[in-house]
Amino acid sequence: MTRTCSRFIAGIFAFLFIVSASMMLLLYNLDATLLNSEAYKIALIEEDIYARLPGFVVQQIQHGILDDPSLDSSDQSDGDSGPPAYLRILSDDDWEYLIATLLEPEWLQTTVESVLDQVFDNLNSDAPPEPISISLVELKTKFEGPVGYQAVLALLERQPPCSAEQLLQLGAAQLFGGEVDEFLFCKPPEILMDVVDPLMRVVIQSAASAIPDEMEFEHPFSDISGSTDIKKFGDDPIQSFFIARSFLRFGFLIPLAFLFLMTVFAVRSVRDWLLWWGVPLLLTGLIGLSLSALSLPILGWVFPRLIDFAVPVSVKPEILVIGVDLANALFRQVTQKIMVQAGIIAAIGFAFVISAFFVKPSQKEIGDPLPESSVNQE
Repeated sequence: MTRTCSRFIAGIFAFLFIVSASMMLLLYNLDATLLNSEAYKIALIEEDIYARLPGFVVQQIQHGILDDPSLDSSDQSDGDSGPPAYLRILSDDDWEYLIATLLEPEWLQTTVESVLDQVFDNLNSDAPPEPISISLVELKTKFEGPVGYQAVLALLERQPPCSAEQLLQLGAAQLFGGEVDEFLFCKPPEILMDVVDPLMRVVIQSAASAIPDEMEFEHPFSDISGSTDIKKFGDDPIQSFFIARSFLRFGFLIPLAFLFLMTVFAVRSVRDWLLWWGVPLLLTGLIGLSLSALSLPILGWVFPRLIDFAVPVSVKPEILVIGVDLANALFRQVTQKIMVQAGIIAAIGFAFVISAFFVKPSQKEIGDPLPESSVNQE
């Protein structure tokens, strides 16, 4: 009766081990992947984001230009800061060409990876987060130099020929230093390129002056005080995140504790040990393999519906596509890690179970009382 009760309790601990080990397998790999800048670097390269990024930047620029009231002609007359108003006239194709020319994939990759390293170095540190900085000196220098000049010249080639009225405006701008807001509307004839060249220089210098040497912004995962001290769970999402991460660092002790208790209550021989460890390990590995195999199809069905429900209508579909592609690439890395680890756990469990059938059952198990004959001989 006592042995049956012990095995029943051990079975409960075995079940708790399987559940907790499966959860820790998932949580550990989510933490190790989603909070690691290298995972995002790999995902960005796999999804060819650096080649697709100019189109995304174009949409953001056009959205900002069209919706920024500081770009109205009345606001530009007093020399307020902000991009020049003539930038409104560039089409999406013009912007994409200009940005693709200036934002080379190598520079984009270096800059994005630098930002990722700063973000996750802050996030994985117990120190208060520091501001994220992006150097734009190289971009600004490139725009002011021959690359920027050739880019603007190419944009002129993409415009329709200038009308007589536009040619008069260009001449007035050259002679009297007038506004150049209409400059990029048309393609001047070749004979006037000597006249247009100084205006092009003005356009380039004006646009380059709007580019700062460095952009700096607060860490997206810092609270108002910039503190990462652990307070009460639930009061603040950021503080709750750090509490959860602190718990996760020691979470692996939970399944180990259940494994130890299961051993205490059930294991009385080598064969018992092989079976009582082998079966839970095998089941944990199989659950992990199933989870890794089914998670991507499930996410592929749930994620788009969740986005349609939660994301505002104003968000561009192309941005959502990039977000979905990145999410899929990241979760592929998670599932691949889970699949490898779960496969190893399942293999160990299977080896334990098979080995148990080759171990001869012991006639005397640990914890059994001594036979009466040996007691009488004393």
